[in-house]
Amino acid sequence: MIRFPLLNIFPGLLLFSAFITPSTAICSASPAETTPVDLKKMSIEQLMDVEVDTVYGASRYTQKLSEAPSSVTIVTADDIKKYGQRTLADILRSVRGFYVTYDRNYSYVGTRGFGHTGDYNNRVLLLVDGHRLNENLYDSAPVDTEFLVDVDLIERVEIIRGPGSSLYGSNAFFAVINVITRKGEDIGGFETAAATGSFDTYKGRITYGNSFGNGIGALISGTYYNSIGDNLFFKEFATPASNFGMTDHTDFDRYHNTLVKFSVADFALEAAYSSRTKGMPTGAYDIDFNDRRNRTTDAHWFANLKYSRKFGENIDVTGNLSYNSYDYYGDYIYQGVVNKDQAQGDWWEGELQANIRLLDRHKIVVGTEYRDNFRQDQENFDDAP
Repeated sequence: MIRFPLLNIFPGLLLFSAFITPSTAICSASPAETTPVDLKKMSIEQLMDVEVDTVYGASRYTQKLSEAPSSVTIVTADDIKKYGQRTLADILRSVRGFYVTYDRNYSYVGTRGFGHTGDYNNRVLLLVDGHRLNENLYDSAPVDTEFLVDVDLIERVEIIRGPGSSLYGSNAFFAVINVITRKGEDIGGFETAAATGSFDTYKGRITYGNSFGNGIGALISGTYYNSIGDNLFFKEFATPASNFGMTDHTDFDRYHNTLVKFSVADFALEAAYSSRTKGMPTGAYDIDFNDRRNRTTDAHWFANLKYSRKFGENIDVTGNLSYNSYDYYGDYIYQGVVNKDQAQGDWWEGELQANIRLLDRHKIVVGTEYRDNFRQDQENFDDAP
């Protein structure tokens, strides 16, 4: 099926996208509109059959939204397509009680009026399929174009408001955000997407996913994005020595990411990688204005092996073992000299958890978690001289 055109309008950007997915039909009629169901007219038996959304991140096990001990918002893939959201920051910006600020390098998430400059999102815990993404140097959470997963691969996003420190640790002070990705069976073959727009912007994605029976499923996806950015004016630099406040093509942004998922029986392996390089057009930290060498690069990757099994009707056991890595490189130009700011972090985590159900409405959650931050290196130096 070929679906086009799809127009997404951003500030200063008109984006045209074409998506191609395997199908035997060339076109199909739009689904018929359905009228909302009046719950007051339904019987008790009918109300019991009404499907209720589930959430995992609130208690670290799947439960009905109506039973979760938190204020939860779920953003689905249909919502993301409807509103044309292209990054996780766009999604969070639309959620009640959340706001996002952007300094033309990184995006920062605030909740209920709290969002201290310099927090680097380290008071919000970010998960992908239940796996922690906050790195071990600044505890930052990547929510903009440096996020590890293409937004088209998101099945839904669980936003759990309030502190979750008792379950997750100090990162979960303001909120827990759990991004659930699509499965191979949701793709059912090859899926490609391409987009282009102003400022020499283009993006491409290719995905393959399928279910092969006997509990075996696989998904692999790769995305590439590049934009040279807009020419900007800053009145603070409106002098002849600073190009009269004009900066040309220093707002560039380019990234690539990969997602791999493989499952068989009770085991599931998931790995993701992302590298993003972003120009700095604002002259932050007193760097040389209008120098295209000012940039930051963030690279994240992880590999997580998960075991999940149900013993009888009342006991669920899950275990996770993961390796994680984060690299940051910044080039800051001061009077023509390149200042190198670098950081590298590596850590591994292990977790074992058992959920025991007692009677109908009670659960005991028992678990242990271990984390080893075996590399946390930071350095800063001037290049020659």
